[in-house]
Amino acid sequence: MTRNNRTFSMLGGALAAALVLSACAVPAAPGTVRQVEVTREVVVTATPEPTAPKPFEGQSINVLTIQPHAVATRALAKWFEEETGARVQVLVVPYANVTEKAILDVTSGAGEYDVIEIWYPMLGKLVESGVLEDLTQWWEENKESLQFDDFVPSIADPYTLIDGKRWALPYDGDTHLLFYNRELLEKYGVKPPTTWAEYREACKTITEQGKSEGIYGCAIMGAKVPIILLSTFINRLQGYGASFFDADGKPAINSPEAVAALQELVDQLPYALPDPKAVAFDEALGGFTTGKVGMVEFWTDLGQMSDNPEQSKIMKKWGAVPMPKGEGPNAASRPALNAGFALGISTLAQNKPLAYEFLKFVGRPDINVRVNTIVGGLDPTRKSTFDAEPYRTHVTPELADAAKAALSGAFAWPTNAKWPEMQDVLTENVAEALAGTKTPQQALDDTQAKWLEILGK
Repeated sequence: MTRNNRTFSMLGGALAAALVLSACAVPAAPGTVRQVEVTREVVVTATPEPTAPKPFEGQSINVLTIQPHAVATRALAKWFEEETGARVQVLVVPYANVTEKAILDVTSGAGEYDVIEIWYPMLGKLVESGVLEDLTQWWEENKESLQFDDFVPSIADPYTLIDGKRWALPYDGDTHLLFYNRELLEKYGVKPPTTWAEYREACKTITEQGKSEGIYGCAIMGAKVPIILLSTFINRLQGYGASFFDADGKPAINSPEAVAALQELVDQLPYALPDPKAVAFDEALGGFTTGKVGMVEFWTDLGQMSDNPEQSKIMKKWGAVPMPKGEGPNAASRPALNAGFALGISTLAQNKPLAYEFLKFVGRPDINVRVNTIVGGLDPTRKSTFDAEPYRTHVTPELADAAKAALSGAFAWPTNAKWPEMQDVLTENVAEALAGTKTPQQALDDTQAKWLEILGK
């Protein structure tokens, strides 16, 4: 029993005794003045148990995140607040604008954001623009507790390292798998493809037979947004064994393999969900989860969304396989790090100590599992998460193994400070090839010429 409870009992006992004595008093004789003792009821309120103050009670930070990660970031903010008492305000922007917002925030001197979400190919540009704190020493001091070696090797350096220094924490481990609708593929007699040519034929078969019922063989994300269109192109570029640069670091974007990859993409368009040039994240997601699309190349968290009864009509009716390969001597099923995000700290952060604590919280292995097992969560960045039973149960063992294999050795996009300008040139020319205003060869020749100019070669 606690001290307060004991006090309450003593007072309660005294009150009961006073009532008993009052009830037993001798009656007064007639004509005499009687003194009456008035006993009032005493209300005793127990004093609350004192609680230990949370370490960051009363403090707050602002976190800039992208719309697709709003649910996950808000969940992390809530858990962080419950543990530390600190308030985290989550500020959401479209994914295409996050880099521009971060740079403008610092160059204008506004300093609105403490923690910034980073699309990893923009890392070099953000560093060059003075947006990010150098986290090299922080990483060294917390290397053991954060278990840096547990981060997937193919993303650990591309997401964090520029010129030998570390600037960020891996946040969302993105790559693509080829998802398919089991019922549709069985209905139209096609199998999950292993090559891009098989993919085109499977898409054609389903679309030609199902189009009158609103069924299409595939959804191709061809909207003219770098993170969307280049992910689609690079899936084929890697399948044909092409790359952006040769062994000497010279641009090689118009190699025969790269041209063949772009030609294959153009040839697939007539059979895809219309209009591929306007299809981005939401359109592809909607087409697949409503059962209107047979195949879609998409980020690995599509499995969670496909099994969400609030948004899906194909629960437990889907499968996932590695990306198809192209043709030729260098062809291989070689996934790419499409999208992929990290967290960094703004050089103008108003509460840097708390921002560091938030990164340390998000980087913990147990938090990585937790945020990857909610609907609307992230994609794992840690090897241990792929093997964690809660994650495997949440996404199915099949998807966990496929995603782990896809991230292993995945191709990373460039992260140097020139890349934003280079990717805009490539996006414009690939879009022209999809629109038919340039041939694939013309589009990539023009890209090669402009890249040489940008790099001064």
